[in-house]
Amino acid sequence: MMSFRARLLFFLVRISGIKSRLLREGAAEKYLKHNHAKGPALPVRWLRKNCKIIESDINGHRLFELAPKSDGSNLHIFYLHGGGYAFNIVSLHWHFIKKLIRKTGASATVPIYPLSPEYKWDQSYAMVMEAYDRAVAKHGADNIVVMGDSAGGGFTLGLAQMLRNQGKALPAKLILLSPYLDQTAADPMQEELEETDILISIEGIRRLGSWWVREGKDPVMFPVSPLFEPVDRLPPMLAFAGSDEVLLSDSLRLKQTAAENGARIELKIYDRMQHVWMLLPIPEAKKAQAEIVNYLLAAKV
Repeated sequence: MMSFRARLLFFLVRISGIKSRLLREGAAEKYLKHNHAKGPALPVRWLRKNCKIIESDINGHRLFELAPKSDGSNLHIFYLHGGGYAFNIVSLHWHFIKKLIRKTGASATVPIYPLSPEYKWDQSYAMVMEAYDRAVAKHGADNIVVMGDSAGGGFTLGLAQMLRNQGKALPAKLILLSPYLDQTAADPMQEELEETDILISIEGIRRLGSWWVREGKDPVMFPVSPLFEPVDRLPPMLAFAGSDEVLLSDSLRLKQTAAENGARIELKIYDRMQHVWMLLPIPEAKKAQAEIVNYLLAAKV
């Protein structure tokens, strides 16, 4: 049964009308302009107090490295935030990262990668790839778990595929949270899911994709839509999706592709949950976070 807190939160999001507002011509662009002017959220107070934080940059884009001041481990989380490749990291992301560090003793790398529409996929991947190379040099690939939510989940899969294609060192594991893997939103199942999703629309997915891919390019191309790239020879994957979100389709198709190619993936579908619920202040998020922490601890060396 869905918790009261989840029901209330999802109700408030639904009546806020944010989904329909972002569909109106010019509304998404106006919100995006405001978001970019505001800039990314910064590490929350607990992280500033309990972690050593090194801030650097890659070609003018910020990179945060965090390490516990005490009780640290060899485990390293390489976290890619969501936001449709267009919106900044928010405080919810930092609070989630805080919980993971506090419960596992892991260190973390958090790239504040270039955002669309000002930047395209190749520029974002170039920055993230350099950040990953730095993390490997410092922590070793076998100690790294790459994870991300929504667009960050798509980035996680695409990065692993790119590393494999280039013959580079792969991380120990991947964690995909409500991953956004297909810019076309062409699966018929998504039309039905759109009715229950309170935040994401098919039109919104395609609009975000058009911002990230270069003009005239096919949105099916790799790594813009990593769902269509082979998933063999990748690290083990843990994925989460909500039964009521449009992007459930992406996770189900990834699992099917993985089964056909002998890839290792565990998919957890939470009943009646919405997009990236695991970051929200609800009991269902605590359950998902516990499963994520257990998976991370199992990756310790």
